[in-house]
Amino acid sequence: MAYINIGFTHIIDYICEGILTGRFPEGERIPSVRDMAVLMQVAPNTVVHAYDKLSQRELIHTQRGVGYYISPGAYKSVMAQRRKLFHEETVPQFKRDARLLGITPEELRALLEL
Repeated sequence: MAYINIGFTHIIDYICEGILTGRFPEGERIPSVRDMAVLMQVAPNTVVHAYDKLSQRELIHTQRGVGYYISPGAYKSVMAQRRKLFHEETVPQFKRDARLLGITPEELRALLEL
């Protein structure tokens, strides 16, 4: 099998996005290391590394012999982390780009109408 160059951070992002979208609800099982390796086309060790990082962040936990599960409170934790990243990195970059491109506040308001 040929593996594509995907880092463990892509797997972390995939799980975190799944937590936010409800694809991986709290208390539910996530794909096994082997299944995730096949899905992401990576070596199983890459998945193990990603799952270790997610465990350290207390977003997932393991039930020995059964598999990995989304931890209670994972949704709230991921939401807080993503909001912080949005406020501290995404918005400042967005503002810089808009300024550089000469996009007016009025244009932005019209574009951001939800």
